[in-house]
Amino acid sequence: MNEVYIRNFCIIAHIDHGKSTLADRFLEITGTVDTRHMQEQYLDQLELERERGITIKMAPVRMRYHPHRRMTQNDTRNDAESKLLYETITYEIRGAAFEVRKRLGLGHKEIVYHNALAEEFKKRNLRFESEKNIGIFYDGKKIGSYQPDFIIEEKILIELKALPEIGRPQTEQLWSYLKGSDYKLALLINFGTKTLDIQRVVYDTAREIPRDSASLPRPSAQVEEYILNLIDTPGHSDFSYEVSRALAAVEGGILLVDATQGIQAQTLANLHLARSAGLTIIGAVNKIDILEARGDTEGLARIRHEVAELLNISDDEIMMVSAKTGEGVSDLLRVIIERIPSPVEIETDQRASAQNQRVSAAPARALIFDSFYDDHKGVIASVRVFEGTVNGTDIITLAASGASSKIKEVGFFAPPLTATQKLGTGEIGYIATGIKDIALVKIGDTIVSSKSKCQNPKTFALHGYQEPQPVVFVSFYPEDNDEYDLLKRSFDKLRLNDSALHIEPDQNEVLGRGFKVGFLGHLHFEITAERLRREFHVTTVSTFPSVLYKVKTRGGWIEIVKPEEIPEEYEAIWEPMVKIVILTSPEFLNNIYPLQNKFRFSNIMTETFQNQTEIKAIMPLAELVSDFDDQLKSATAGYASFSYELADYMKADIVKIDIAIAGEIIPGLSRFFPKSTLQYEARELVERLKKTLPQQQFAQPIQAKDHGKVIAREDIPALRKELGNFGKNGGDRTRKMKLWQKQKKGKERLKARAHVRIPPHLFKELLKK
Repeated sequence: MNEVYIRNFCIIAHIDHGKSTLADRFLEITGTVDTRHMQEQYLDQLELERERGITIKMAPVRMRYHPHRRMTQNDTRNDAESKLLYETITYEIRGAAFEVRKRLGLGHKEIVYHNALAEEFKKRNLRFESEKNIGIFYDGKKIGSYQPDFIIEEKILIELKALPEIGRPQTEQLWSYLKGSDYKLALLINFGTKTLDIQRVVYDTAREIPRDSASLPRPSAQVEEYILNLIDTPGHSDFSYEVSRALAAVEGGILLVDATQGIQAQTLANLHLARSAGLTIIGAVNKIDILEARGDTEGLARIRHEVAELLNISDDEIMMVSAKTGEGVSDLLRVIIERIPSPVEIETDQRASAQNQRVSAAPARALIFDSFYDDHKGVIASVRVFEGTVNGTDIITLAASGASSKIKEVGFFAPPLTATQKLGTGEIGYIATGIKDIALVKIGDTIVSSKSKCQNPKTFALHGYQEPQPVVFVSFYPEDNDEYDLLKRSFDKLRLNDSALHIEPDQNEVLGRGFKVGFLGHLHFEITAERLRREFHVTTVSTFPSVLYKVKTRGGWIEIVKPEEIPEEYEAIWEPMVKIVILTSPEFLNNIYPLQNKFRFSNIMTETFQNQTEIKAIMPLAELVSDFDDQLKSATAGYASFSYELADYMKADIVKIDIAIAGEIIPGLSRFFPKSTLQYEARELVERLKKTLPQQQFAQPIQAKDHGKVIAREDIPALRKELGNFGKNGGDRTRKMKLWQKQKKGKERLKARAHVRIPPHLFKELLKK
């Protein structure tokens, strides 16, 4: 398939704004999935994704779109929305015009728009002639000439205007020029109106025998089929790195906004990522059927205007759709073809040098944006080919890891894996690498493909590769120590389709052997823990989520995750910070302000964004991964949303608290607390311990210690044996005292020999929020 007929795009939105449902409608309209096999959230293959209504794993799919199905090629219209003759070129022209209008706005002279359009046509590789004289004929004789602003690809005439309005005379005049020439199609583009006006004028009636067949335009290049590659991406900020790789694999994106909720924090965050990747953005308002059912036309107009303002375009350019009913989705598909540019090969210096010297061409290059594992084919990399052609018989080399292997298979997602002979420039598909070690195939890496092993693959690496860094660390231990091997196998299998997990062995004196796992965020941790339970039936005990601290010692800097790893003597602790953006209704501001101290906000800035309030702040990552989300939702009745990105480290005023039970420090219960809330947090922790731990035959003092100093204490009394009644009147008190003293000495001897052991199920209760 020629690259000009390919469109690569993704859907970006806040959680629960309808991305997966819109993808379902695309699959239906294009006939990619048969109606009998269609189900909701078709691309979300995990059970957890369907339950939570969120996308966890990105999912690419190739759709074949036939815009002219059930239409005749000779049909013509005189309206601006006809999608027939020379459709592909027309879409490129319209896309260029919209880009010029977006960047220049209103009020310029025709010559300014003319020059800007010329630059856009060059960028889009459209062949054009400017202000060329064409003949006007009558009875086969040339009777005059006409000079359009542009002739595109020797097929389409372009006439530019900058007038307050275009009337019927201008349209009919252009139609007459077509009638007297050898051209069939003209576009009348008016930059003078508030909304860019593009009128399509067609003259395609049967003509007389041509004067000179060699002078006629080339046959219609009307496209009968497009390949639309959609990558359905996660919307949560925990997966922002993987989303950024997916965005790097496409040319455009649909910014989808829920008509009932409006612009949310993750809408802004994902838009920022898309713009950073240089994508062409199409704005779309979803769930319009809900507001239409309410008769809320003002609400629809308002949200459309807000999205248009956000994208700095006119309201008319925002698509209005209902992914549930399918309303407006076919129009959105056509706009994708119209506005999103086709992929273009990016040429390396090595390839240019090879071509100039007439030697073998440089190898092909493809970006890995996801991966999963197959027992027979090894790691299967989801890729976008940026340069050259990847053949099924090639040898690949990974730019970052240097690993090399012969390709087992190449193909595309339909959505099932569908093998093909090759993947060309601009195509999205998969490469079965044959590599068995998942750690060697990393998201963001570049696959270099050629007939032989590439000797210096790093010189061909695509821009922007970096290792995904874990930000949250949790240790997992099997509730039953005999299930350690089962837990290990489970993590190995999870890592095969989730390469973002960082796993290393761990040991705890109370819980035994386990694994310390690094996650991209708190949601990533929750999903993984739930998958362990559901898919692998492993019951685990997990520690408090922690972050990576930097500790300055006399000998230099060290990094720690667990509080018990901190040395006895140190100079300072530095903790990771995040930039957080909270979007809420102004009515909830007073409820949010009390959270500032509790979660240690700093550098707070507040501003009004349309009908919402935006709060920007810096906060510690450790606070974010505790229960910030729950408390924010509680304070705002569930209406606030937030997004975040990692910032730098900052010196922290925090203290490590050790927990001693019966004089013995218990590993795994140590915590970091801010000095400002130290007394409160320590008191709350020992009270929870007292309520949770069982009584023993000896007394158990529970102490929270700061550098050996007790700052909070609770006591669990020893179990006491009832001595019973002595005689008719209760017996002699002296005898009771002797027995009590004897019992006391026995408890002291037992206490001296006792070792406190917290059962795993109780430890699990202690680690709950």
